[in-house]
Parts: sequence; structure tokens; C-alpha cells
Amino acid sequence: MITDVNPFVYSRPVAPEDVVDRENEVRKLLHDAVGGHYVRLYAPRKYGKTSLLKRALHDGERDEGLIPILVDLYRVSSIADVTVRLERAYARQLKGELRSRIESFLQRTGVGLSLGALGISARLQLEPTADPLPALHALLDLPLRLESSGGYRAFIAFDEFQDIGRIDGLDGLLRSHIQHHGEVASYVFAGSEPALMRLLFETKDRPLYGSAVPMRLGRLADTDLADYVAQRFEQSGRRAGEALGPLLSAARGHPQRAMLLAHRLWEEVDAGAEGTLGDWEAAHTAALRELEPEFDAQWRGLDVSEQKTLRALLIGDGSPYRTAALRRLELTKDVVRRALPRLAATAEIEERDGGGYSLVDPLFAEWVGELNDRVVS
Repeated sequence: MITDVNPFVYSRPVAPEDVVDRENEVRKLLHDAVGGHYVRLYAPRKYGKTSLLKRALHDGERDEGLIPILVDLYRVSSIADVTVRLERAYARQLKGELRSRIESFLQRTGVGLSLGALGISARLQLEPTADPLPALHALLDLPLRLESSGGYRAFIAFDEFQDIGRIDGLDGLLRSHIQHHGEVASYVFAGSEPALMRLLFETKDRPLYGSAVPMRLGRLADTDLADYVAQRFEQSGRRAGEALGPLLSAARGHPQRAMLLAHRLWEEVDAGAEGTLGDWEAAHTAALRELEPEFDAQWRGLDVSEQKTLRALLIGDGSPYRTAALRRLELTKDVVRRALPRLAATAEIEERDGGGYSLVDPLFAEWVGELNDRVVS
């Protein structure tokens, strides 16, 4: 039996108990949920947003008696998509007598909903032209049914919520339901693309304008990451040793990249041994090699002005307007000014607290930096 297993998970959301130092964020989400407030949560991709949602939903069920529902809206493109995702979310969570009551209600609607195998997805496969809208209305009203079934309050998290912007009129339809749910449900609208989230919640003529408290998920503190990594090494019969310092420096508080680097470092350190700088160099090289195809595709997805602006930003240590960088890359300030908002909108870059910009992904920043070293212009 395999018992010596790498404890650092980076390829999927982690279990609630493995979330690193998000106590304040979890408390805030639960405080708002119990108070009946809706929250708009933003975090760049791979910042642990989904893991945080799972932790908050878990704690909300355990400590506050909330009914947790996590709805994954990643790349939804139609009303039918959203209906299926919502039905499956309730099917995963509801259990026991409450599940039986809700199942009975759904079957009485006559629109093909079920918490079992023969739900709306099965109906849409058999009848591709069937209208999913009545089913979606019924699902969006389920918090009212939960409350009438025993005073339960739903805690519903929509993950990758910005993707509903692709579906004309869906934000208005959603608002027509949730505006009546203040006493029976709390909502978290979580997204990873700031421009689309702002469009949905900060544009005055959009239905969800001003309807949710904004919350930004930041980087992890080095002290918390250090404790987590050191403890996991020790629990598996190893010590991070002198490799821990450069790992924290390279990760820069980025949750997923920190776990990737820790995973690779653990692979280099033998059981009973302590990490060395040589182990760190090997782990770091392996991580960048693994990410090469991802970064290459990411780079090719940018236009030339965006590519050069990222390079100028690194050359200028946070400022893309320095004369030497502009001259070297054959850039003008006007081109940079137009590129910066686009890069920020897709969370490629973010503003620093002390001024200037930084790339959100520290390992992508290293990769782009290597381009600067290799390419003259």
C-alpha cells in the first residue's frame, strides 16, 4: 500500500480543511450570508477562489445550519446550460427528508426536473427543442421551497459568475428571482475576470447594479504559506530546509503557484531528508518546464502591443513607461496606455499597493522575463 504521498495539491481545488489562511475571508462571507447580504467575490484564476467557496459553504452548513449550494458556471453559453448546472448543484447537496420534499415539488412542476438521473439534462437530450426556461424559473425559486420545508436558509455560491454575461438577459432573469430571497437565501457571485464582473455589477443600466457587496481575494501572506509548507513536509517525514525561502520568494503569495512549487520540491526531497538549494533549483526548473505549454499558449493569446507592454512593465520594475524600455521595445506611451486596461481586465496584471503594476502570475512573470533576456526587440 502506498503511504508516502505528496501532500501538496495544485491541479484541483483543495478540501475545505486544506485551505491556507483564509480565516478572515471565510468569516466575512459567513457574516454576510447570515446577515442576508449578497457578496461579489473577485479573484484571479488559480487564487483558490473555488476552494474558499467550498470552505465557506462547509463551515456555513456546520456552524450556521445553512444549506450550501455551489453552482459551477464555467463557460456556460445558454439557458439550458445554466438550468442543467443548477439542477445538478441541488442534486449533489440535498439529502434525506429535505431532498425527498424538494424532489416531490420538482416532479409536480411537470417541467422535467429531478434530483435523480432523469433530470432536465436527460429531457433535453431526448427533446433538444424543449424550452428549459420554465425549469430554470422553478430552480431559481427553490430557496423559497427550502424555507417553507422547515425554515432552512440557502447559501448559494455561483462560481465563474462572469460567464453568464454571454447569455442575453440572464442577469435580469436572475435578479427577478433573487430580489425576493433576502429572507430565505444568501448569494455569493464569484468571478475571475474583473472587467466582466464590473460590467455586471457596476454598470447602472444592468439589472444587478449595486446588488452585492464587493470582496477582493488577495495573495497569501508568506508567514502563513511558510507554516503550511513546513508542516506538510514534517508530517510526511521531511523538512523543507533552506529551500523554503526561495520557494516563498518565487511564489509571491500566489496560492496555486505556491502549491505547485511545494509539490515539485517535495518530489526532490527524500524521506527523512531536508531540502537544499540544489533541490529547490531542480524543483523550480521542473515547475517551469511543466508550465511551458500553458505559458506559450497564454502569450500567443495576447496581441503584440500587450506582449510588449508586459515586457516593458518587467524591464521598468512595475512601470511600463520608462524611456529605456519604450525605446528598446519600439513602444509609445499611447500604445501602453491602451494595452494596460485590457491586460488588467483579463487579470494578466494588477496594480501594486505602492504604485505601478505587477503580473498576477509570478511564474509567468519569470517566463516573460526570460524572453526579455533572449529577445532584443
